[in-house]
Amino acid sequence: MTTAATVSHRIGVRRLLALLGGRATFRLLLYGSAGILVAAWSKDDFNRYAAVMGAVGWLCMLVQSGTEKAALKLIPRARRTRDQLAGMLRAVVAYVPLPFTLAAVVALVVAPGGTVTLYLLGIAYYVTLGCGSLGVAVHRALGRYTRDTVHFALLGVGMVIMAWAAFAVPVRPVGYLAGLLALTTALNLSLLPGLPRTARPRRSLRTLLAGTVVLMGVADVLANAMIGTLFVELSLTVHAGQSGDLYLVVLAWGFAVSVIYTVQRIYQPRLSVLIASGGSGARALGRRVIGVAGWVSAVWLVAGGAAIVLGLSGLVGLGCLLATLLPSIGLVSFGVFVLENSGEDGLRSSVKAVVLALVVVTAVGALTVPLYGAAGAVYALGANPLVIALALRRAG
Repeated sequence: MTTAATVSHRIGVRRLLALLGGRATFRLLLYGSAGILVAAWSKDDFNRYAAVMGAVGWLCMLVQSGTEKAALKLIPRARRTRDQLAGMLRAVVAYVPLPFTLAAVVALVVAPGGTVTLYLLGIAYYVTLGCGSLGVAVHRALGRYTRDTVHFALLGVGMVIMAWAAFAVPVRPVGYLAGLLALTTALNLSLLPGLPRTARPRRSLRTLLAGTVVLMGVADVLANAMIGTLFVELSLTVHAGQSGDLYLVVLAWGFAVSVIYTVQRIYQPRLSVLIASGGSGARALGRRVIGVAGWVSAVWLVAGGAAIVLGLSGLVGLGCLLATLLPSIGLVSFGVFVLENSGEDGLRSSVKAVVLALVVVTAVGALTVPLYGAAGAVYALGANPLVIALALRRAG
């Protein structure tokens, strides 16, 4: 059987470019569709949509991150249990979206114009989007890399078509999100053939998978929850009208972050196999990189704070703030990624550091968002890499 065979996870140039091309197509078309929506909708409609997407977007990572990382870590190492691990994760893709989608459909029928309906559609969309990312990750862990490229390219094309419908028909935010939910559901169903089904696996294997999912997912989930929390804080202030601007720059910033995230996931199976076979020095490398991230973040907080106090604001100002935050975010993300795959101690230390970072970012946002609006939200997010660096230094 193919899934039981030894799979090579070497990443050549062609494979790397194909994977990055699919993700890049998705991100670029996602950002392009947002531009179409700005033109298609009124400012109030777009702000409502942006507030919802910003507040619940972290749910994608809640579903995707831990399960994806667990798949890419455990399946390449497994031999006899490979099909069982893949089968359990297939069940997540198939069944987890069902209750959320059902709730959204019921709300759409009962109260199609309600704010609650908009939120339920956003939640269901992000859950199905996360499950789709998990599905292609399981295919990659089994050595099937083409599915990833095709899935994300089709997802991006579908988003642009829906955005154009919003402009031409027109379709309001509720209808647009309903269309996206239908698109992601159809693509997810297309991923299920070819993934192994499994009978009830033994308890020890279920425990291993569940524990790995929880520990490896916390960092990414909380990092995205930070952004969602800042959107909520912004919506509760007199600066709520800046939600649209913040959403647009976060989308663009998310494209760059997604490249970092994607490269890490592409090489994770290879890293996992190397560490399992006796690779040394990974933990020390991770801590060194995180230390550099701390210094870069401290400099950014001083310079960014001065710029905001002097009046930096608006779409361009927000874009500059987030662009200059990328180096520290990228460094700390790489360091945490290495530690997560180097052993249980490094994984647990990373989880504790990110939990602390969420608390600090939320507290800083409670002070800066009411004063400076969206710029204050970006500034609060900049505390994240510094807190993680300091926490992991103390843990070390």
